[in-house]
Amino acid sequence: MKSNGNGFEEMVAIQLNTRSWPGQAKLSAEDLGLKENEVPEIFRLGNKRLYPDEWRQVFGQLGNRARNYLNDSSYPFVMEYVRAIPKRNLARVMERLEDLKSDYLAKAEEFVERYEAIKDEWRAKYPDIWHRLAPHYPTCSQLRRKFDFFWTVFEIKGAEVKEGSAPEIIAAYEQARTELQERYQEMVEEAVVYLRKKVVETVQNLSARLKEGRIVRNDTLESVRRVEDWFKDLNIFGDVRVEESLTQLRAAINGTDYEDLKDNEALKQQLAGLADQVAAAAGKLDDVSVISGNYKRCIDLS
Repeated sequence: MKSNGNGFEEMVAIQLNTRSWPGQAKLSAEDLGLKENEVPEIFRLGNKRLYPDEWRQVFGQLGNRARNYLNDSSYPFVMEYVRAIPKRNLARVMERLEDLKSDYLAKAEEFVERYEAIKDEWRAKYPDIWHRLAPHYPTCSQLRRKFDFFWTVFEIKGAEVKEGSAPEIIAAYEQARTELQERYQEMVEEAVVYLRKKVVETVQNLSARLKEGRIVRNDTLESVRRVEDWFKDLNIFGDVRVEESLTQLRAAINGTDYEDLKDNEALKQQLAGLADQVAAAAGKLDDVSVISGNYKRCIDLS
């Protein structure tokens, strides 16, 4: 793997943002029929809600669906709320995000179309306090702008010092570059552990079911196939030992289903043994720093 001087040649960083109208206004003492000095100091007044929680849940679920997809397709990054993905997967990830964006904005448009009816419902439900709620509702055009779904993709690279910069600026940039390089290596280690952890969880579930005589349904076998595809898709770090052991397990379960396993103890033992080998390879973390060190040659922030 050759470096192009832009940090992690094979990865880009991506940040997903979803926005919706919170539909809340600060609760006041007057809203509760009290004077300001009648609210005990140990109390902190919350918010009054301007539309039903069902809608908040809808937007929350759609946003979480997008984030879960992105998290499953990426690694943790050194910056909070930012993920890193292999460049080779970027087009596919963005295509899926476009679909999720369409779903999100379609639901936002539905909310805007029903906005007046929602307000009427709230007015009828809370007529005594409507005069305290009404000033907090935006116009329809303002409301529409409060919903958004977008992402930002950027290259992972260090800061560049302009030629002729003062010595103290150059020194500060060099220090920042060194610290960033260390964070990148930590990120690789965390990414390798992140991938392995999911592998371990999947194969240990299979092994336990086989050894304990529990039913091994087709979806359990399919979970192994999925995790092998997922691991290969994201393993740009050269974690060969885990990938090879997963491939062996996948080969053994290919063509196998619930009926094949039901009364075949020899096959159960074989698959449990292979699953344990995968778990042992993925759970042995003393080689993570070696993998990170090998991958470090892709880092060139100078």
